[in-house]
Amino acid sequence: MKVVAIQHSPIEPLGYIEEILEERGIAFDYEKVYETNEVKARYASHIIILGGPMGAYEEDIYPFLSEEKNLIREAIKNNVPILGICLGAQLIASAMGGKVYPYKKELGWYEVKKVEDDEAVKGLPDKLKVFQWHNDTFDLPNDSKLLYEGDLVKNQAFRIGKAIGLQFHLEMTLDLIKTWLKHEKGMSEEEKSKIIEESEIFLPEMQKCCKILLENFLKL
Repeated sequence: MKVVAIQHSPIEPLGYIEEILEERGIAFDYEKVYETNEVKARYASHIIILGGPMGAYEEDIYPFLSEEKNLIREAIKNNVPILGICLGAQLIASAMGGKVYPYKKELGWYEVKKVEDDEAVKGLPDKLKVFQWHNDTFDLPNDSKLLYEGDLVKNQAFRIGKAIGLQFHLEMTLDLIKTWLKHEKGMSEEEKSKIIEESEIFLPEMQKCCKILLENFLKL
C-alpha cells in the first residue's frame, strides 16, 4: 500500500492523517504541486487530494488543476481510492461534471449531519463537529451520493465510485489551526482566540472520527 498526497499549499499538509499513517506503518509521499506544477500520483494505491487557496475552476491560473482532474477521472475509472479534502473534494466534483462556485464562507467549527450510512462513513456519528475553512461549494456530480450535509452549506461529504469528497477538514491538529489563523487577515484576534478555545474542546472527538474515516478509506 502506498498513499500519495497532492499538496497545494505549504501550510496545508496531511496533518493528523500523517500521524495515523505513521502509526500504521503505511508509506506515503507528498506531491507538492505548488512547487512542481506537475501531477504524478499514478503510482499510488490510494490518493489524497488536500486543500488549497485556489478555486477548482482556476485552471487558467493553475494548469496543474486540469491534470488533477484528469487523474481523478482516471482513478475513478480504474477503482483507485481517492480522498478529497476541501479543494480536493471540489476537484472531484468538478472532474465528474459538478459545478464549483463561490458561495458562503465557513471558517471555524460547524456541525454536519449524516444523510446516508455508506461504507465510507461507517462508524461515524449521525452528527459531527468539523473544522471548516472555505469560500466555495459544489453541485453533486451525477451518480454520486451525499453522505453528510450542513445547515449553511449543504454538500459536505459525498462519494462517487471509490472517491470520497469532504468539504470539511478532518485532518486538523491544534498547531495546524493556529498556523492557518495566523494567515487569516479578515478576522479579529478575539474571533481567532474563540476558534482556538473551541478547537481544544472539539478536536479530540474529530480526530477519532478522522481515524475511523481513514480506516474506511484504506479498505476501499
